[in-house]
Amino acid sequence: MTQVGPCLKLYHTNATVLLGSSAMRYTVSEQALSPQPVLVARRRIKRTEIAKAVGELLGAVFLHAQRAGGTIIGPPFSRYLEWGPALLSIESGLPIATPVAGEGDVLTGTLPGGRAAVTTHVGPYEQLFDAYAAVQLWIEEHARRAAGPPWEVYVTDPADHPDPKDWRTEIFWPVET
Repeated sequence: MTQVGPCLKLYHTNATVLLGSSAMRYTVSEQALSPQPVLVARRRIKRTEIAKAVGELLGAVFLHAQRAGGTIIGPPFSRYLEWGPALLSIESGLPIATPVAGEGDVLTGTLPGGRAAVTTHVGPYEQLFDAYAAVQLWIEEHARRAAGPPWEVYVTDPADHPDPKDWRTEIFWPVET
């Protein structure tokens, strides 16, 4: 066990983090979503690079939307397409009224419609893990299964609300019923 123990930490999260009281402060509900056209840019990154990558990706998507005549109809989002012990694949983008052509690293896509487990996180982005944990527990407790990668919508803009305690982020996790 002492030889294997350090390796297990790479792939497993301490259950007390998932089951602790901080994960329980979220109200999770199930919502019906309509498919949403989006413009996105993707990158494979280390976990420590999330903030930098999101800023760069959203900047590229915003500039492309302006050039291509895409009408932005909501706040930006990031979706985690693949998680691994060292790297993850992320796409960040903006919802648009109608699809416009992508170019270069900016792609046209769709956030899926259907059922999703949803919660709102208030506070710094570094604490979003608790919100994801609460949604994952809700999915299990309500006999649902994840039906695709989750995404987060940045409801408040840190430029308008500089204090991280005021930041609101919505978590959406598609589920099968």
